[in-house]
Amino acid sequence: MTTSTTVTSQPLNNNMTGDLPILVSEMTSFCHLYLDNNYLSGSIPVEYGRFPFLQYLVVSGNKLTGAIPPKIRNLSTLQQLYIGYYNTFSSNIHSEIGNLSQLVQFNGASCRLSDSIPAEISKLRNLDTLFLQVNAFARALTTELGYLKSLKSIDLSNNMFSSEILASFAQLKKLTIFNLFRNKLHGLIPEFTGNL
Repeated sequence: MTTSTTVTSQPLNNNMTGDLPILVSEMTSFCHLYLDNNYLSGSIPVEYGRFPFLQYLVVSGNKLTGAIPPKIRNLSTLQQLYIGYYNTFSSNIHSEIGNLSQLVQFNGASCRLSDSIPAEISKLRNLDTLFLQVNAFARALTTELGYLKSLKSIDLSNNMFSSEILASFAQLKKLTIFNLFRNKLHGLIPEFTGNL
């Protein structure tokens, strides 16, 4: 049986350049991978979906481009996923995000994500933080967001969501941050917002 010890890579907050390193699949003991706040470019390697014990994947604050690899769905132990800030991805959030059943924090702010938030996000029962502000989401708010009952912080500001504020949000009893500023929402402000 394969086991893991905590192995962490933390070359963060430096001036590193070039592509993200392609870590060979034999390095299965990685638990924490922090590569944020550098000048790394290229795309997220598909090989990053091969770490069976990875808990933290942090690549925010770089100059990454391309698509978010669907193989990230294989990271069944992932708890924190930070891909935002200064990266400019060319894809939306894949429906496979619903496979990340242990995910607690997802930060995809300011990285040109578009289209809509997939309904499969409702499978993330442990998610308490969802930051997707300053992107290009342009469809209706996803009703399934209201099923994330562990959610404490949600920021969807500075997008182009075009719908009413969802009645399903009334189920989010733990919310302390609820930001929908600067979208194209319409309709009445629901009564439940006064209880947040």
